[in-house]
Amino acid sequence: MDRYCLAKSIVGIAIEFPILIGLGIAGIVLSWARLPLYPLPNILGAILLATGYVIHGGYAHREMKKYAVQAHEHSTQPRALVTSGPYSKVRHPGYSGLILIYFGFALGFGVVWVLIPAVIFTILTCLTATREEGHLEERFGKEYQEYARRVPWRFVPKVV
Repeated sequence: MDRYCLAKSIVGIAIEFPILIGLGIAGIVLSWARLPLYPLPNILGAILLATGYVIHGGYAHREMKKYAVQAHEHSTQPRALVTSGPYSKVRHPGYSGLILIYFGFALGFGVVWVLIPAVIFTILTCLTATREEGHLEERFGKEYQEYARRVPWRFVPKVV
């Protein structure tokens, strides 16, 4: 689990997305069980996918880059706690975007079986966020505790 948490950003690109896309394509080609109410799930999926990419890449990563120093090619070490932009509303906006992307793929393809890895990846992402919070509290101490009190929501404002 620690390896997964540490490699979360690379894992999404290298493993999670290909699984979701591969199952979606296989489901269409092999005529697996489809979600009802066609084309509504497909339209909702496209909306979730686009929204997830905007939140994840457009807002969360852009804000994070302002506070990061390149440690090596594929990761960054924050030099300060990021609390501005989308981080002022939820503690893990990047992960919120990823969760929307997972379900965007599942609904976009309209294949019932793609929902299973979407749920699994969502659970793993939530576990990663919990572990990450422990590391942030260790690194930033009282500053992070105050931030967590000020922004009590992990993924969705006023919900969770």
